[in-house]
Amino acid sequence: MAHTESWHLSRSVPISIIIGMGVQLGGVVWMFSQMSSDIEHNKSRIERLDVQVEEISDTAQAQAVQLGRIETRLDAIADQADRILRALEAK
Repeated sequence: MAHTESWHLSRSVPISIIIGMGVQLGGVVWMFSQMSSDIEHNKSRIERLDVQVEEISDTAQAQAVQLGRIETRLDAIADQADRILRALEAK
């Protein structure tokens, strides 16, 4: 079954279908380029947010250390206040 005819477009296909398919192809290409652009934008935003999260985490750790020091100082002040109160009550 040797088929020697080359492929050809029948004249019965309306030009509007060919144009419509071309427009759809252009729309698909545009959609995928927009998706790629959105993905890159989201990637850069995620990277910035990662940096911010790390900075916030570092700040939270520093504040936790400071809070521990403040609690220790408050405990020492409370102990001193109790000693002073006992000394005053003993007089």
